[in-house]
Amino acid sequence: MKYRFLLLPTLLTACGAPPPPPSAPPLPRLERPTLAVPAADARNILIPRAALVERAGLPGVFVLSADSQARFRLVRPGKLRAEKIEILSGLRGGETLVTGDLGAVRDGSPIIILETADKRG
Repeated sequence: MKYRFLLLPTLLTACGAPPPPPSAPPLPRLERPTLAVPAADARNILIPRAALVERAGLPGVFVLSADSQARFRLVRPGKLRAEKIEILSGLRGGETLVTGDLGAVRDGSPIIILETADKRG
């Protein structure tokens, strides 16, 4: 028994429907401040409480990649100390965190750095 399969784009074109877009539109560039995490403090990393976000029920932070994109990284938060929270695992130090209003930031969002804050500040 032979089966014939039609690809959906071919079928849509045959029906006169417009073809689907080739890819999703690019994410807008977001202006956000950043926070440098020194490598020397890898065992005792404290970050601003506002830098910790929850996505799909999992705690994480947005780390700035080499190509200036926000990358979501899972972390294990520890004790809350005033307005800072201890990070037990997920960061090794030497990273740059995206801070500020993180509601619109997604994994892969292009970031324009507004300012860099010192970790101890």
